[in-house]
Amino acid sequence: MSDLHRSFIKKIKQQESAFGLSSLSENVPTNINDDKTSISNLIKESSSNPRSKVTNRQLPNQQQDNEIIQAYNQFKESFFTEMEEYTDTTRSISFQTYYRAPTSKQDTVLFCLHGAGSSSMTFATFAQQIIEMTNSIGIFLFDIRGHGDSSPTTEYDILDFVQDVHFILSTFTTKPYYTNNSPIYLLGHSLGGAILSKYTSLHPDPQFNLQGLIMLDIVEETAVKSLSIMPQFIARRPPQFPTIERAIEWHMKSLLHNPESAKLSVPHLLNHHQGPLTWKTDLALTSPFWDSWFDGLADNFISFKGAKLLILSAHETLDKKLIIGQMQGKYQLVVFGGNNSKNNNVSGHFVHEDLPKQTSVCVVEFINRTKGADGKKDALGGIIPKWGGKIHK
Repeated sequence: MSDLHRSFIKKIKQQESAFGLSSLSENVPTNINDDKTSISNLIKESSSNPRSKVTNRQLPNQQQDNEIIQAYNQFKESFFTEMEEYTDTTRSISFQTYYRAPTSKQDTVLFCLHGAGSSSMTFATFAQQIIEMTNSIGIFLFDIRGHGDSSPTTEYDILDFVQDVHFILSTFTTKPYYTNNSPIYLLGHSLGGAILSKYTSLHPDPQFNLQGLIMLDIVEETAVKSLSIMPQFIARRPPQFPTIERAIEWHMKSLLHNPESAKLSVPHLLNHHQGPLTWKTDLALTSPFWDSWFDGLADNFISFKGAKLLILSAHETLDKKLIIGQMQGKYQLVVFGGNNSKNNNVSGHFVHEDLPKQTSVCVVEFINRTKGADGKKDALGGIIPKWGGKIHK
């Protein structure tokens, strides 16, 4: 562990102690890359864990699959006020979008972007928790290119994703269900966070009222290192599943910790046709573009002029640039405790799926505190402890 990282952890503990907060883990690892919930370790575990392989035991009742699909379809139809396909005719590509409007058109919109191999429905349970807390925040989701129900493609460069985001924002802000200049907060998980950070760096003075940037469990150094073992993960990922129930079972053993969230997110990842269920996204096609995805992520995030929030599953995943930026008070940090089975707070890379309530509380509190501000207001000097401690203002 570097002296800088030790200093950072010491600062967190001093802040917590001063405010009477529960402390972070006392068992700080000797290596900054030892975090078991990091992307690279998540990939290693899901690739090498024999339990993650789909077995050929007796198939579950088809009725159970039908019930899962029915609940998934009902959620989309009842939760979202708008489900629309946005088509960019100049580039011949379409994107499936979902929008839950706030009570007032002048209210804040949370623009959420998922990561590679995922889909818009990864935010389903998180979005439900947001709406349970407040109706003054709208939720906008869309499937990125080659994912979910958006157009298939073979082009996955970061600049293509950035252009997609600009098109989606440009289209969304002209719709009758959006009031001009309503505040927008960008939220991205994993690759989604990298895309949005890149977007804000290339559009520093956007035509949209972007007031905040939120990243979920994405750190440049960790993400770049994880790419070296992505081929192994892709090779060992089951190419198909006999049922939705079996697909959920694999995700629960490999990637997720919340079965309720998995029942809404996993069905959107698969082609529902006769015979075995196959992936909508061919991750192998993305490999030529991996080098472009996370380059400059930390600088892009820190340089955003509005309010910034980084939510991590564990504090050990921070890299040098983020540690320096955080110690300088340039963004707010929320760290969860990782695998805390005692309090049923088990989380991994998909922190918004594993802990949707806790994540939504952090996001709503952040929006309420920074909306209309200059982005410099924060609590505890920009440090928020892992879930379980109180936030003093």
